[in-house]
Amino acid sequence: MTEIASIKRRFCAYLIDVAILLIPTLLIILLLEDSPLILHLSYMCVNCSYFTYFISSKAQATPGQQLLNIYTINLDNSKIDLNLAFDRSTSQFFLPLLNSVAVILTEFLQDQEVLVNVLSALKVMIVLLTLCWYLVACFSKKKQTYHDMLFNTVVIKGTIK
Repeated sequence: MTEIASIKRRFCAYLIDVAILLIPTLLIILLLEDSPLILHLSYMCVNCSYFTYFISSKAQATPGQQLLNIYTINLDNSKIDLNLAFDRSTSQFFLPLLNSVAVILTEFLQDQEVLVNVLSALKVMIVLLTLCWYLVACFSKKKQTYHDMLFNTVVIKGTIK
């Protein structure tokens, strides 16, 4: 029987992946610090490429997942293909991208008090939605985050057979 990966194990694997991505992320920040939207889009491209490549690879796991002995599969136990891995990866960055746009618009429209207030409320809502995106795993039988549910995937303990 397949054992579902714990939230703690998934989170630790994610932290390892973030540490691995730290160097390219710092380079992006240094090169593009004056262009916040391009900075975020570049960051998103690097991260999406990383997660897409590893989730659709033979190991079906990022380096962080491999170190913690977990991997990602479809609910029907089949391998995740490149297209699904890409869609799954990009979905995780939709809300942060929306938040970045709201931050940039807030700076651009700083003289428009009503619009700044609306954008501030939007940013709070985005943060809350982002939290819900991941916290849903605490209440899901299969410990699925929202992107897992959207794309019919699950993270399980063990190594690929």
